[in-house]
Amino acid sequence: MSYQTEEQQIEQLKDWWKENGTSLLVGAALGLSGFFGWKFWNEKQVIEQESASNLYVSMTEYIGKEDASKLIENANLVKAKHPDSSYAILASFHLVKVAVEEKKYDEAAAELKWIIDNHKGNELTDIAKIRLARILIAQQKAEQALALLTFSDDSGYFELANLVKGDAFSALNKKQEALEAYQLAANVGKTTANHSTLNIKIDELKLSELELTEVAK
Repeated sequence: MSYQTEEQQIEQLKDWWKENGTSLLVGAALGLSGFFGWKFWNEKQVIEQESASNLYVSMTEYIGKEDASKLIENANLVKAKHPDSSYAILASFHLVKVAVEEKKYDEAAAELKWIIDNHKGNELTDIAKIRLARILIAQQKAEQALALLTFSDDSGYFELANLVKGDAFSALNKKQEALEAYQLAANVGKTTANHSTLNIKIDELKLSELELTEVAK
């Protein structure tokens, strides 16, 4: 009786294997391939980051040199080989600095646009927006600058964005809007607390507003 029961159990196991064995093997294979695929991807990411880091460190050796050609060459190499990395953004910022120092503002603007277009969601992109806005203001393109300066009040760059926004409105001779932007920046006060000219700008705009009110009377 017990032998018959064991035989039946074996037959049931065979039947179950016929029905489920293939899918079980496929599932196991997929699970293993997923595990090894993730491991391979993770290792590849580490290698990519190390390579990008090494290239960036090599680039920094040329910072501050009188001839900026090697810095430009190596910064472009970081961008070309690792365009999706944060090191590419940092390299691009160095290219911006060189371009501004050489008064090549269109080139500086193009670099900052590259960061904004290719690294959406990266916190460094917010810095690129603010720096690009400053360049656009200097190029008398304040309207374009304003389009870059919409930051939520919980952003770490809300204060600085409003400071630059005030400059943009001032360039457009929109004094009331400029005053409001400057006051928003001053009210937060973490970055701008020691800003040498912010309070002067606010006082001048308030005085101008008061003078206009007196004239209107």
